Amino acid sequence: MAHNAIPREGRMVRVSFCEAGSRLLEQFAEAPPRDNTFLEPKDFSDLRNSAFVGIPEWDAFADHVQTCALCGEV
Repeated sequence: MAHNAIPREGRMVRVSFCEAGSRLLEQFAEAPPRDNTFLEPKDFSDLRNSAFVGIPEWDAFADHVQTCALCGEV
């Protein structure tokens, strides 16, 4: 499982993703580059952030994380 710190409610929390969730997040990271320079770390704590709307790789990751019992806070 991958463990990453992400901001949530003004604090950093460690989050774990199952193998499938980690793979989906990697696919998002490897997708064609977009200008995401305006993003801040806190933007990643909202799985439905408007900055990611319509990006298929992010939508797949968000859908998985919201339904997977193994993905979530540690």
